Amino acid sequence: MSRAGYARTKDGFHIAYREWGDKEPVHVFLSEWAATVDTRDMHPAFIRLWRQLGSISRVISLDRRGLGTSDPVVPPRFERIDEFAMDVLAVMDELGLDRVALTGEGSSGVAAAYLAVHHPDRILRVAFVNTAAKSTRTDDYPIALLTDEDIHVVADAVESTWGDGSFIAAFSTLASDPTFLEVCGRVERFVCGPSMAAAYIRSTTAIDIRELVPLIAIPTLVYYTGDLGHTNVEQSRDLAARIPDARLIEVPGKLFYQPDGNPQLDQYADFIGGHIDPDPTKHATVMFLDIVGSTELAESLGDASWAQILDDLDGFVRREVEQRAGRVANFTGDGHLAVFDRAEDALFTALRISRGVHALGVEVRTGLHTGDVTVRSSGDIGGLAVHIGARVMSMADMRQVFVSVATAEGARDAGLTFVDRGMHQLKGVSGELRILEVVGS
Repeated sequence: MSRAGYARTKDGFHIAYREWGDKEPVHVFLSEWAATVDTRDMHPAFIRLWRQLGSISRVISLDRRGLGTSDPVVPPRFERIDEFAMDVLAVMDELGLDRVALTGEGSSGVAAAYLAVHHPDRILRVAFVNTAAKSTRTDDYPIALLTDEDIHVVADAVESTWGDGSFIAAFSTLASDPTFLEVCGRVERFVCGPSMAAAYIRSTTAIDIRELVPLIAIPTLVYYTGDLGHTNVEQSRDLAARIPDARLIEVPGKLFYQPDGNPQLDQYADFIGGHIDPDPTKHATVMFLDIVGSTELAESLGDASWAQILDDLDGFVRREVEQRAGRVANFTGDGHLAVFDRAEDALFTALRISRGVHALGVEVRTGLHTGDVTVRSSGDIGGLAVHIGARVMSMADMRQVFVSVATAEGARDAGLTFVDRGMHQLKGVSGELRILEVVGS
């Protein structure tokens, strides 16, 4: 993050903000409430989101009054979306910003709608991510998932468990990972206390913007990521239908951000007004891992047990990869192909998987190479570097992590120990390549 600071509202509240990235246009991202500007880098999964947003634009986030590191409000009045909008304008004024692209995620979307209607001269375009015009189910709004009674039950449950991480983690594919859960607990405690969290849920879910959103007259995108417990696709479709000329994008998955190269992220970036490089080539480290003796194991265990092991392995690998800001690009049947921006992250992930996977009843071999890869629209990757990575893995044996010199050089300051395994001619690759084995850190 390039800058952090405070802006002062006209009524005297200090609003904390942070920035990420330096590309045009300026983009104010109002994230869902259970996050703060000072928790953006607490976990690789969070860093990945803001890194992606920063690749689209110069993105600014803020803590609305009463939450995070902004000034408190006692008693809370989270239903005042006009005050939330005032907080956004104060940050814009502090940074000298005349007009910005704006995204409102979840319950923060109501403030984005307010700004789009009442301050269209300050907003270039507005995107809503997993936002509904109304949160609760009533006779005139039967599509919502929760009733008023359900909301009070949820608020009571959140108040009783707030700070253990379960609320935030429930919206992530990493929910079962204990390290991620611990980080989410710290995030919750940074946001506010238990009673304030319950107050937020009760007050903001009572907001109804059905009469407001038809007045939006600037370019609008409604973006739904699916698999949520509080908003369904029907509510996103309803929101889009109420806004003149709004565009709707529906994306399967639990999280707003998508893997590099995902076409829906490109559409979102195009709407915000940023620039995604049309060249799909990027410099990265690929990691291949493969179960040793998979055919024999599958035959001895039977289909049902073997399928369970593969599911367990998939979950374990994905958690380890995502903890180091990597991404699983492909599941190969009895192994994985993952991609990382940094060789160091890839190597430490490979070691953790190699050492920990035996608890699942299997052993793996691993190979890594660093070079240029091509990111396909499906999220899979290709290119010579991928082929070399696969060949490097094929040379390894049980529990061995083999790497090319390029990968070792990319992590030379990581404190890892390598053993030279000599020069080798790799099938289909011209020239010889020196192979090293990672033996510890």
